[in-house]
Amino acid sequence: MIVTLLTDFGLDDYYVAAMKGVILSRCDYAHLIDISHGIAPQNVVSAAYVLLGAYQQFPVGTIHLAVVDPGVGSSRRGIILRTDRYDFVGPDNGLFSLVTPESVGAFEIQLSAYLPAMVSNTFHGRDIFAPVAAALAEGIKPEDLGSPIRDPKRLAPLAQVTGSTIRSRIIHIDRFGNGVTGIERRHINSDLVPGSFAVQIGDAVIHMQKRFYAEPPVISGEPFVIWGSLNFLEISVTNGSAAALLGLYFGQELTLELG
Repeated sequence: MIVTLLTDFGLDDYYVAAMKGVILSRCDYAHLIDISHGIAPQNVVSAAYVLLGAYQQFPVGTIHLAVVDPGVGSSRRGIILRTDRYDFVGPDNGLFSLVTPESVGAFEIQLSAYLPAMVSNTFHGRDIFAPVAAALAEGIKPEDLGSPIRDPKRLAPLAQVTGSTIRSRIIHIDRFGNGVTGIERRHINSDLVPGSFAVQIGDAVIHMQKRFYAEPPVISGEPFVIWGSLNFLEISVTNGSAAALLGLYFGQELTLELG
């Protein structure tokens, strides 16, 4: 049984190891796979994007445990989402919006014999979500761990389309400095053509599009847009960091005008 982990915990503290220890103590045959622990602290949108990039590559039946949880200890719910292929476990804060359809089996995690008697207000990853993931790995049904709900929280739309104008923002910056926008290929009725569009972000206006990073002309320090592997529009620079060049940051607003 595979359980993946995605968090903003980093690897300098005990947090990830504690979660893994809980899972293995309860289900010693679980196969634990790290998606990432390098999500920027409290960045739910970036985590949702990273999860989208990885989750479908795993075998049917995989349990995806994701904890990016700025609301830990508050009234926000802990949830289990069950699709026809995967289970997802984590906080109900929109983290799973990009990987689950509108219609999905959803359960609010309840106190049960599968959770420890004492639950920390600051570490639900260890005390709630890891035990629930382990229980699912052992074959426990979601309905034995929580109560059905109909309204799991979803992220606000990542792009707004008004005529030929699309407004969005930077939703993720990868380790190469590419700025991923919330604009998806489905938002555009035709392929972008160089010279027929303009991306305005900060003081920069971008008119160039490339199909791959090294496509000519290669102009040092010249930003362009490119469709990334998840079909989100990215702002990039060949052999450089668009984030460093343009001062891109998470949440930065941008506008795409189509010609």
